[in-house]
Parts: sequence; structure tokens; C-alpha cells
Amino acid sequence: MPPTTPPLDFEHLPGQEISTKYKEVIRQLYSFAKVSIKSLIARYKFSKLTINRVLSYDQLERARVSRTSRLIILSDLKVDEIIKYLSESWNTRILKYSEVMKELKLSCTIVRLEKRLKQRGYHRYVVCQKPYLIAAQVTARLLWAIVYIF
Repeated sequence: MPPTTPPLDFEHLPGQEISTKYKEVIRQLYSFAKVSIKSLIARYKFSKLTINRVLSYDQLERARVSRTSRLIILSDLKVDEIIKYLSESWNTRILKYSEVMKELKLSCTIVRLEKRLKQRGYHRYVVCQKPYLIAAQVTARLLWAIVYIF
């Protein structure tokens, strides 16, 4: 690529990434125009470390071979369909997550399914068992109801 004229309208905010065209300008000024690092620091107001990093880059742009984020296996729409299926009847509500995955042919882990369901507001709880009433309690309640009926 032939050398280009360095841009003069350079405004860089601290903490933000330097755009590719300015990285290229710094590299061209250093290699083709033989501008010193001190002059580059004064002109672009970068630290010496930043200038040296830009000069040592193998490529001008950031390039990542691998993906940058997790692959979304269960979308919100799919999770809503699963919640609708689980809420249809008692038999589907008591299914284990592994059985749900087999029935719906899902390609994710049990942990991922449970986490996505919780994110969408679907929670499972164990019902608290209340003790049964004994005969004395039943008769006491009946007598109270008869006394206070009116």
C-alpha cells in the first residue's frame, strides 16, 4: 500500500481504541518518513508505550480467529416455548430437565437449560408439606364454626 498523507484532524479520547488509519499513519511516519518516536509522541500525544505497541503490531486491525461471544443455543423465543410446554399440565411440570431435553430434542446442557429458564422467570420449588389434622383439631374446628356461624 502506498504511503498516504498523515491526517491532521486527530482527536483521540483516552481509554478508547486508536482507529486503524491512525495506527497505519504512525507506522508509515516511523518507517518511511523516518520520524522519531519522540516526534510521534509530541504530535499524537500518546505515551511511548502506546507508540511502541502500535509499531510492534503484526496486523493493523485486531483480528480474532475464535468467536468473540458465546453462541446462543437457546434464544428467548425458544425458552418461552419451553416454558409454555412445561406449564401445560401437571405431568410436564414434574418432568426432570433431562427428560425435557429428550422430549424436546434440545442440544444444550442441563445446566444451560436451567439457567436460561431462570433468566426468563421460570422457577421450580419443592412444596412444603403441612401436617394432617388430628381428630381433636377437627372436632374443635367444627365446634368453633357452629358457635360462630351467625
